[in-house]
Amino acid sequence: MKKVFLIGFDLCGGLALHRYFIANKFQSTFEDEDGFSSTAISNFKQGIEILSGYEDCQFFSQMQHETADGQFIYSSEILWAQLYKENPNALFIFNSLPVEKWLEKRKASYGYLPKVMTCLNLEEAQVLAVWRKAYDDHKSKVLGMLLGMSTFFYYDYSVHTISDLNNFFSRHNIKLDGKKFEADSEVRGSVEQRFHIQNIREAALYYRYHRFDIDTAISLLEQAEKHQPCRYYFKDELEQWKLEKKTWMKE
Repeated sequence: MKKVFLIGFDLCGGLALHRYFIANKFQSTFEDEDGFSSTAISNFKQGIEILSGYEDCQFFSQMQHETADGQFIYSSEILWAQLYKENPNALFIFNSLPVEKWLEKRKASYGYLPKVMTCLNLEEAQVLAVWRKAYDDHKSKVLGMLLGMSTFFYYDYSVHTISDLNNFFSRHNIKLDGKKFEADSEVRGSVEQRFHIQNIREAALYYRYHRFDIDTAISLLEQAEKHQPCRYYFKDELEQWKLEKKTWMKE
């Protein structure tokens, strides 16, 4: 099977597609859950093939990760051109939303905007301007190079359906059972533990950054870390928040 790379933006259907491929018995990676995003950046910097260590994976979704110092690294935006150079026969999907809808989704994602404001030492309007420029630049570069190619699909998450994607995949002999697709809103009913652990973390971020209740935030994140201790950033955030609590002042 051809490799498939999702090279658009977060919050534009990447999680649902990741789960869709897994449900269809394909190997898929999402963000940095298995270390791919950070490894890919490391491979690139060392001058070795980006997929080294992940040659058996078939679908690469939402390639991004958060560093220990709170930076968000959007690997797909950094690596997409090199991925195309190394994998010219692969399929590339640019998943996107209209920019204002996308910005609203990022703003609504608990903890996302406040963490970036802190990391970059910028006000909200300035962060949104940075995000908007990154969106415009990335979209322009990708479409300028790949639009019109038979191996490229521009997936407008606000317009296209899974049937549109399946038609694209079928043209490249990738057969997926559309009945196994669950839209993001439906995925929230998943019986998989890791999804609900992530929801607990979302609640922790809400209490930390929107209610300024660090005790509740710590308690929730402790539960998330207890049930999924392999998530390294749970431990990092817990240590950080516990240090902050020592000098905590209500905002």
